[in-house]
Amino acid sequence: MPASLEEPRERKFSGVAAEVSGGPTGPKRRPAWALAALVAAWAVLAGLLILCGEGIKDSTWINSLDQRVTTFVVEHRTPLLTEIMKLVTWTGSWIAVLLVALAVVVLAWRRRLAPGAVATMLAVWIGELLAVTLTKSVVQRDRPPEAVRLVVAHGWSFPSGHTANAVVVFATAAALIMRLIGSRAAAVLAWLGASIAVAAVGFSRVELGVHWLTDVAVSVVWAGGWILTCIALLGRRSSRRAETRTTVGEASGGSASTPGDQ
Repeated sequence: MPASLEEPRERKFSGVAAEVSGGPTGPKRRPAWALAALVAAWAVLAGLLILCGEGIKDSTWINSLDQRVTTFVVEHRTPLLTEIMKLVTWTGSWIAVLLVALAVVVLAWRRRLAPGAVATMLAVWIGELLAVTLTKSVVQRDRPPEAVRLVVAHGWSFPSGHTANAVVVFATAAALIMRLIGSRAAAVLAWLGASIAVAAVGFSRVELGVHWLTDVAVSVVWAGGWILTCIALLGRRSSRRAETRTTVGEASGGSASTPGDQ
């Protein structure tokens, strides 16, 4: 091969190899920065969630709105709707979280998910649990009166842990469907189904009389924001590493994929 064609190829390969091996500007120094940024972002978002809860709890107008919505929903209950909502609300429980987590573990073990994707999902779940637990203990908002509750509920009202769990569960399920099927139609249907499921779980918490409307609404917004934050800080890094591995394969003339990327 002429030297003029060989040298650019060698320079490209050596530059990519230096990045993969963790040279001075390689990815080995990035995990610490990504983790620090993630912790800082979580602290900011958790603080905003607490401030939002305190503002809602102290707002006469918002509390009046919540009470009117709960009264309207309670007055329009039906036995069939209530039974359906009792089933729907379980999809926001930790049983659902554990089932989805089991699916993630199996896919990772079979190398259908990259380690970076698993780390992102783990960060989402842990961050959501810690934020909800911390906010409940700080804000201490009362739940709707026991007279309107149809299921047993423990702890404080804000935010709605079931709803936040549902956002994580169904967003993860939609992401897994996108990863396994890969078609645009499947992605659209997966995210549409996830949105409907989250809305159903949120409504179930109000219909069953264990949460106020604002508990549910804020939980959806916060959990969605936390997921996007984790993807921005961890997901992009995982994508860059996958692209780097592909470039290495092309530069070396071998296969462009690895078992962990299948």
